[in-house]
Amino acid sequence: MTVDPIAETHGDHAPVTAPMTSGSTLGKYRLDRVLGEGGIGIVWAAVDTDLERPVAIKLLRRRDDTAAQRTRLLREARAMAQLKHPNVLTVYEVGSSGGIDYIAMELVDGQSMREWLASRPPHAEIVVALAEAGAGLAAAHAAGIVHRDFKPDNVLRDRRGHIYVMDFGLAFGQIERELGFASTAAHDALDANLRAYDSLLDSPMTRTGTLLGTPAYMAPEQFTGTSVSARSDQFAFCVTAWEALVGERPFRGQNLEELRAAIERGVGVRPPDLSPRAFAVLSRGLAVDPAARWPEMSDVLTALGRSPARPARWLIAGLMGLALTFGAVAYVATRSTTTEDCESSATVFASAWGPSQRSSVIAAHPGEGLAPFGILDDVTKRWSSAYEATCSQRGSPERATRLACLLAIRDEVARVTHTLARPDSPVDPSVLVGLATGVRACGR
Repeated sequence: MTVDPIAETHGDHAPVTAPMTSGSTLGKYRLDRVLGEGGIGIVWAAVDTDLERPVAIKLLRRRDDTAAQRTRLLREARAMAQLKHPNVLTVYEVGSSGGIDYIAMELVDGQSMREWLASRPPHAEIVVALAEAGAGLAAAHAAGIVHRDFKPDNVLRDRRGHIYVMDFGLAFGQIERELGFASTAAHDALDANLRAYDSLLDSPMTRTGTLLGTPAYMAPEQFTGTSVSARSDQFAFCVTAWEALVGERPFRGQNLEELRAAIERGVGVRPPDLSPRAFAVLSRGLAVDPAARWPEMSDVLTALGRSPARPARWLIAGLMGLALTFGAVAYVATRSTTTEDCESSATVFASAWGPSQRSSVIAAHPGEGLAPFGILDDVTKRWSSAYEATCSQRGSPERATRLACLLAIRDEVARVTHTLARPDSPVDPSVLVGLATGVRACGR
């Protein structure tokens, strides 16, 4: 495997023996196997013996400079615990046992976005994955948190295709403001001793002088040490999106100076694999001046999902806004939904997709083949399974909200199929894949 000296710069860390072994207990958690290691600690797959659920446990393993390590660990945990969103890795608990600090979090069976992209997935699935990652990042910004190290390695994709943003160890947010740090620059000046440690759920954290982050994805303001903001994360997202869609990053360099010079020059000509719309959207997000970028991450997602030449693409932005943010779920929860008695899933979903709609859509697009519409068959199966499972959860406080979310997805499917029944309507597989993503989001 070729290592990019700009993307990944390893710090020097002496090997440390992990204090725990398979089968050891840490409070109520029973450790199973090691998932990953870094200079500051180790991540285990474990079991919460009280709730009998699998979890990931991040714990410290270095015994020197414990106070600095604990500050770093708690900062990451608190940043992540603030976020309640389908596309952000969930933190369950922060605790200490036997002198070892730990974070218990959601265990995801999957791979990083970088590993997944190496398998050359379909373009439509990449579009959906980027939309989900962007939604998680937007949720962080809405909570007042700046990630500061967003990149493909810090995005997880589970085996069902669901996306999670993770590793907020460099995040700056409300907790630092409460401690009196007026800006990220002031915080970083006092936090220099933490930069020698690796991130645990990612490849090693870059440490280059006073830089904090990974240079290949860093915004220009992070190179200069000036205050960073949500627009710095937007820059990193646009680098990631460009790389995912094109196969290489927009800026290259053999060292930091070459990379900085490339960023200052701006993006070059549009790559063939990048549509004019995507090129324009990402180029704005990659502007040297933060003020010239998009106002918010949600604007980036909306712009990427809209295309005058393909009117149906607005659905992907609308769907992501609906199904992948809790604000929208809270909104649809106010709609009338069944609370105790559910009709059969076939009856409830009949208005969205069934034999009659399938025949109409296929007839309207005789040259498309059956593959795109097979996605809608899969959406129907996923929706029916989720609906029936939710209906069985009598007494659950989340039941009504999940039902409302599922009914909203049903309405989106109905709108899509109604549009597709017109012979002049475009067929966009990314919209159809996004519907399946929305179903998954309702169950979280």
